[in-house]
Formats: sequence, structure tokens, C-alpha cells
Amino acid sequence: MVSKHTIEKVVTWYKRGYDTQLIAHHLGLDVRAVQDILRQAAQAATRPAPPAGKPEPPEFSDRPLWGGERP
Repeated sequence: MVSKHTIEKVVTWYKRGYDTQLIAHHLGLDVRAVQDILRQAAQAATRPAPPAGKPEPPEFSDRPLWGGERP
């Protein structure tokens, strides 16, 4: 598990032009972990932002939540 601070360092250093191997070496991480962090950051950047204001209503089901008859 990597802390939020470490994730921010990885992304910042990568944007500044540091190589993934160098970032991994300086932070004591595996190169694959650095690549995963960068991949997840890129996916988060391309996700559409949730609409401002009201949240979406929850989905409801017509199935009863109980196993028997109603009292």
C-alpha cells in the first residue's frame, strides 16, 4: 500500500520528466508499482467529472428484501 503523499510525489516527478526507474529507486518502490500509480492517475484524469449539484438517485429494485411474507 502506498500513501497519498507518495502517489503525489510519483505523479509530480513524472510530470517533471523523471524516469520511472529513477522514481522507483528514490522512493524505494518497485518499478511496476510506479507504473501502476501512473496508469491509475491517467485513468482518473480521463474519467468524466460527476455533475455538480444533486447526486444521482439510487437504483431501486422491485424485489423484496425479506424472505417471507409481510406481517
